[in-house]
Amino acid sequence: MSYHDNTERDYVLSVLAQNNSGVLLRIAGLFSRRCYNIKSIVAAQTEDAAHSQMIIVVQGDDRIVRQVDKQLSKLVEVEQVTVLNDDSAVVREHLLMKVERTAATTDHLMAIANVFHANVLNVTENNMIVELTGSAQTLNSFVECYKPYKIQKILRTGSMAMEK
Repeated sequence: MSYHDNTERDYVLSVLAQNNSGVLLRIAGLFSRRCYNIKSIVAAQTEDAAHSQMIIVVQGDDRIVRQVDKQLSKLVEVEQVTVLNDDSAVVREHLLMKVERTAATTDHLMAIANVFHANVLNVTENNMIVELTGSAQTLNSFVECYKPYKIQKILRTGSMAMEK
């Protein structure tokens, strides 16, 4: 990837590392020591048990992402760092949301879920839990639509990404 943009934005880094105890802590520590903020991080073992894949979202300009890339690449356990962009990857987030529900609001809540193709996971007398996977913008719009209905709780993953 060429670095030449001074505009602050989100960068998605895909980090392939050896699946050793403490590797995530060492990677997070690198960010902390250099005062770089991690906007989100998702980490899991890959199809090969010897490796972990981390998707890290950082906010900054090209200079910062270039420095992060170089510093991560210096870690012995890190085997590959890739800066992903919209052209080279599919990026998604996952959201679970509990919203207050009454007999009067149920149809509206269901209609919003249907428009976004969200899954309704649980319905009780007082609330419902919905699930949605999509881009950050889609999830943000979904949450905005539910705000008038008293959101009780939101759980949201960070970005997950896979190269095309």
